[in-house]
Amino acid sequence: MRKLFTLLHRWVGLLAGLVLVLLGLTGSLMVWQQSLDAALNPAWFRAPAQACPATGQPVAHTLALLSDHAPSARAQTVVAPREPGGPYQVWEARQPGTGWRTEHFIDPHCGRYLGSRERGAVRFDAAHAVPLLYELHSHLLGGETGHVVAGVVALLFTGLTLTGLWLSWPRSAGPRLKAWGQALRVRWQGPPARRWYELHRAAGLWLLPVALVVSLTGAALVFPNPTRDGVAAVLPLQRLAKLPKPAAGTGTGTASGPAVGPDAWVAAAQQEFPAARWSRLTLAGKGPVEVRLLQPGELRESTGYTRVRLDRQGRMLARYDPLAAPAGNQLVDSFFPLHSGEALGLVARLLWTAFGLLPATLFATGAWLWWRRRQRRAAQPRSSLGDSITM
Repeated sequence: MRKLFTLLHRWVGLLAGLVLVLLGLTGSLMVWQQSLDAALNPAWFRAPAQACPATGQPVAHTLALLSDHAPSARAQTVVAPREPGGPYQVWEARQPGTGWRTEHFIDPHCGRYLGSRERGAVRFDAAHAVPLLYELHSHLLGGETGHVVAGVVALLFTGLTLTGLWLSWPRSAGPRLKAWGQALRVRWQGPPARRWYELHRAAGLWLLPVALVVSLTGAALVFPNPTRDGVAAVLPLQRLAKLPKPAAGTGTGTASGPAVGPDAWVAAAQQEFPAARWSRLTLAGKGPVEVRLLQPGELRESTGYTRVRLDRQGRMLARYDPLAAPAGNQLVDSFFPLHSGEALGLVARLLWTAFGLLPATLFATGAWLWWRRRQRRAAQPRSSLGDSITM
């Protein structure tokens, strides 16, 4: 078993190592994606230095400005400002074929259309830097195929972590605590081979809990349906059907009466959760709308998972409260905030950032040890032949 696990650990690490390095390094930066995006594009995310008077219907005004500046745009999601008085975002649906999504930035209070970008496009400028990092991390710039590859590699990393633990488990007859102390430290003096081996082992052991959390949650995010089915097999799980995809054209009402407008939808949703703040409004052609909100105490502190679904007249159709949801939903809802580190505060984000360097450390030390082993084996026959000639 030890020989088999050694071979698996070595070759899976070597073959998947470069992808793991890419996922780790981009993940270190994605922990801070909102702050990075705001620093690179302050006009799109921060309130203007001289604030304009607040408009009475900011969401409706945002959509009207979008229609004026991009008449062909079909709004799918309106994103609330990150700070009071800041710009709104409007996302269009992903474009067929390319998978790109146009993001528009609008300041409804000052009546300004601030610009747009193509999320998913490979462009090396400040506007597209963070979206490019996201696409590298989640899709490897390969669309849905790259997304699946990233998920499979995350599962392989789970296997590497567990086989590394098994191979590092102390098997000496001496005191177990002393043996673990030796396994968790690096002796910097001495032969390079021993130093790099101990660094490889100690780094993997120290960050093993983080490795398991990040790899398993990453795979769960890539394969959401099998994950939900697995969770539902052992824990109660409430399912909320997806909104239909937006159809061509938009409507102002239905047979049940006139639509009340986007700001009224947001207000109706917030009446259901008075302590929450809304984060996104999702439109679906002429069908129902969905408002996402963030309640105090939710793990996903960026957008929240609270949802209220309404018809166009502002009547509630369904609601989802993650704080009172069944155990299966609470487990599933924890995957993204655990993967991004936001569920555990600043200390976790710093630790997750350091963890992103782990795949590069393990790959570099493991590859060096493997190459050194090959070189030594290749030199053995020549040494033996030299000895026989000398004799």
